[in-house]
Amino acid sequence: MKKFLIALTLLLSLPTCAGAEPARNLSTSVDAFCWKYFATLDRNENIFYSPYGIHAALGILANGASGDTRKEILHALDADNVNALNDGHKRFSATVEKNYRGESLFAEANLLLVDKKIVGRGLDENFQRIVTNVYKSDVRQADFSGNLNGERKKISQWVFDKTSGFIPDYNALANAATLTDLLNVVYFKGKWAMPFSASRTVKATFTNRDGSKSTVDMMSKTFKDEIVYHADDKFKGIKLPYSDNAAMYLILPVDDSALNVAELWNDESLARRADFLDALKNSYAFDGDVVVRLPKVALDVENNLVENLKAVGIKRAFTDGAEFFNIVKGTPLKIDNAKHRAKVKVDETGTEAAAVTEITMLQTTAVPNPPRRVYLLAERPFLFVIRDVESDVTLFAGVVNKF
Repeated sequence: MKKFLIALTLLLSLPTCAGAEPARNLSTSVDAFCWKYFATLDRNENIFYSPYGIHAALGILANGASGDTRKEILHALDADNVNALNDGHKRFSATVEKNYRGESLFAEANLLLVDKKIVGRGLDENFQRIVTNVYKSDVRQADFSGNLNGERKKISQWVFDKTSGFIPDYNALANAATLTDLLNVVYFKGKWAMPFSASRTVKATFTNRDGSKSTVDMMSKTFKDEIVYHADDKFKGIKLPYSDNAAMYLILPVDDSALNVAELWNDESLARRADFLDALKNSYAFDGDVVVRLPKVALDVENNLVENLKAVGIKRAFTDGAEFFNIVKGTPLKIDNAKHRAKVKVDETGTEAAAVTEITMLQTTAVPNPPRRVYLLAERPFLFVIRDVESDVTLFAGVVNKF
């Protein structure tokens, strides 16, 4: 299949409501990370990824990190702190459960595998609580050193199950030295609110990024006072709604001869891109006909994440100086490898998409944070008070200066 470039920005349009500030902050954070990551990709090739999926996986790791390692991850995620990050993800999960109960589906699953060599040391209690309660992650024992092939098959089956078979052949990163393996899966299946007619799909020419031509199956539909169309001096776009609470935002340069949409979009500021997408989200339906021609799309893109994550500022996490002291007790970890695979199919009925983010970790030579220890030695003059706890009334107070 000849490569072609199409700018597909698949964004979930979730409603905001009173009290949902953390969810809105998560939206801003994911959007910022989305375009940071976008800037690290080869914009002459096909691009498809789940910024939310990668964001969630890194959010889990941020909870197990400290010091500069945590700072780098939070900065890359455009997050102020892990509490706000966790609250945003928790509220988003609740919103998803509420809004996707019809024909469209959005689902997320997380899995943390811990090699049996270190299971006895135990996961940090706070980390395990957050992973299971906030990120709804399964935590399981694995035997990477003793049964690597078996564990890799289990991972592939887990991905198959969580993507409803859409990714049937996932090839796990885990190796015999892996101590922990974190996987995130996101899956979306949406039916168009206004489907394309298969009878109007015809063979047509698509002009590729390099100017060459390809023959594609081109869908066609004329929307009459039904969908949002927005244009400014550089870009034009439409909002194609799904039957429930999601929409596809389709964006092209205003210049109909321009083939470098990825470069043009990347050159814009984050605020400029956000304004354009907000206009597509919030505008009224176009008063008139909007003629849409959209190729049927089938992409399956896999990227090693290591260099991309370093490019967005996450560097210490890959070194022996990594500060992942809050995952497994007494075991300092660093990221060994990371990858992201995303697959999408767009046809006359709707869209199916899934993505897997996997991050494996090894033990480092770093020294874990020492146990906290404080001292209060009344070996010199000291003050004391006696209070009623419920009322905070001080009953007695004194200072011992000498014996």
